[in-house]
Amino acid sequence: MALKVSLLAVRNGSAEKAVEALALDYLKRCGKTLPAVSRTYRTEAALLAAVADERKSGATQFFMADLGGASLDSLQFAEKLRSARDGGVRHVVLAIGPASGWSEEARSMADLRLALGAMTLPHELAWLVLAEQIYRASTILQGHPYHLGH
Repeated sequence: MALKVSLLAVRNGSAEKAVEALALDYLKRCGKTLPAVSRTYRTEAALLAAVADERKSGATQFFMADLGGASLDSLQFAEKLRSARDGGVRHVVLAIGPASGWSEEARSMADLRLALGAMTLPHELAWLVLAEQIYRASTILQGHPYHLGH
């Protein structure tokens, strides 16, 4: 069974249409190898409730984008997903938090805190970067040359 990835975000308002189209295109490209979906929530509490619901079914891990998290390159991120999949995880929830940052409660729930770099990014850009990295991970896991620029 394939590992499913959900890209969640706390976001008030709608995304810029061009950014949204690009992000959704990357997620769609993941296909059956790494099925990926995207959802948004108005509050951290609503997002965390969704994560808690997913965890009730078991075999779910929660990764969050967080400035103080681990800095992984694309191969290392793909390896985290491979390790989760091979370890019996069926669903990875990857989330972008509120503009004010994650609460300590949320941070304590995370199985992995992931930094996107030292710079602070707008939510839309972080969402696009993560969507592309999910797609890149799917190609790495398939041995496809996309990651190498071929």
